Amino acid sequence: MSAKKSVILAFLIALGIIFQLIESFFPVVMIVPGYKIGIANIVGLFALYAYGPKDLVVVCLGRIFLASLMQGTLFSVPFILSVTGGIFSMAAMILAYRSKVFSIYGVSIFGACFHNIGQVLAITILYDQFFMQLFLPVLLALSIAAGLCIALLSANILKRMKGRLV
Repeated sequence: MSAKKSVILAFLIALGIIFQLIESFFPVVMIVPGYKIGIANIVGLFALYAYGPKDLVVVCLGRIFLASLMQGTLFSVPFILSVTGGIFSMAAMILAYRSKVFSIYGVSIFGACFHNIGQVLAITILYDQFFMQLFLPVLLALSIAAGLCIALLSANILKRMKGRLV
């Protein structure tokens, strides 16, 4: 990995942390408690399309670990939920991306949906709270809207950055 690419990936991680921290300051009153759009996922989707799956994993896991460290939630329940959702999301996005069937919009929607599936699964296992699975249809509907928004922003950024990437 070149020094320039390392700096860009570090910048993406820092930008993702900033987005995640900013989003945590704004409580979203929804039917589903704790729901967030996931603005920080813009940098992950950007990394996937600009550099590839390996760099998606570096950016997303780096962001999750460092943001949790900064928020004081490292190895707590919110961290476990974030990691579980992130791993499910990254796996789904990488599979959809490699299939070459889906556009950036489909890949983003898959990532958003599987992020919520991972979090609901983690809640179910951690707390034996099977009623949380009742929120899954609402979460998946919200994931479609969030995934489309994140993909739209990422696609515009990628279009503007065309020719400037390493």
